[in-house]
Amino acid sequence: QAHFSPYAENGGTILGIAGDDFALVASDTRLSEGYSIHSRNVGKTYQLTGETVLGCMGFHGDVKTLTKDIGIRLKYYHHEHNKSMSTNATAAMLSTMLYNRRFY
Repeated sequence: QAHFSPYAENGGTILGIAGDDFALVASDTRLSEGYSIHSRNVGKTYQLTGETVLGCMGFHGDVKTLTKDIGIRLKYYHHEHNKSMSTNATAAMLSTMLYNRRFY
């Protein structure tokens, strides 16, 4: 039975390691759906600020929308406060953004 869904699980792997004075976030670069490979050059890590990196995977359209929305809010914060948002504040903002969308 055929079933249409506009969403696809594009999969991927993200790895994060943290130490006392460092943090490392790495990901694969393959964008695939099932057995089809759409691209081999799509990263899943996004530089949000000079100190903050986001590793995000799942449906690629949702990831692009989320990172775009975060970027808009970070620019707005920078214009309002004349400084970059801290990593803790960025994490809190992301948590609020995701919590507000939990029923969609």
